[in-house]
Amino acid sequence: MCFLFSLLFTSGREESTAVACKAHVSYLWGKERLDLFISQSLHNGKGFLSVSGISYHSDNTKSYLDKSLSFSYHRNKDVYNFKSQMIMDSPQMTMSPSEEKRWFPEFFTNKGETLILKIRPYGKNAWLFYAGTTPLFVCERNQ
Repeated sequence: MCFLFSLLFTSGREESTAVACKAHVSYLWGKERLDLFISQSLHNGKGFLSVSGISYHSDNTKSYLDKSLSFSYHRNKDVYNFKSQMIMDSPQMTMSPSEEKRWFPEFFTNKGETLILKIRPYGKNAWLFYAGTTPLFVCERNQ
């Protein structure tokens, strides 16, 4: 009976630590803007991230981004340490590697790179992603 209770408690707790969400976010840098759609899933130390978007210069389309990453992660409370394992760029992607490196950390461009984020629940249906103490975006639970 104790084993069954422990098993139910552990699996219920594990399910609540899974993150599967999507976000729409825009970043501004001078006259540059990057509009992104992010979809991600994290569960049991493995994760998958898909990011697509458009970069603009002075409101004119500059390039397109479309890539997927798989990664492993270690978690300590709200702090997640990601390590990229596979990075796949879509053939439709037109963003240059130099532009990509201006917008994204090396985790998104080089296999084996790490990224540390804080992920906290935000209500019942979302998570807030942080870099250090800076909020990056709200990611809404997949329906």
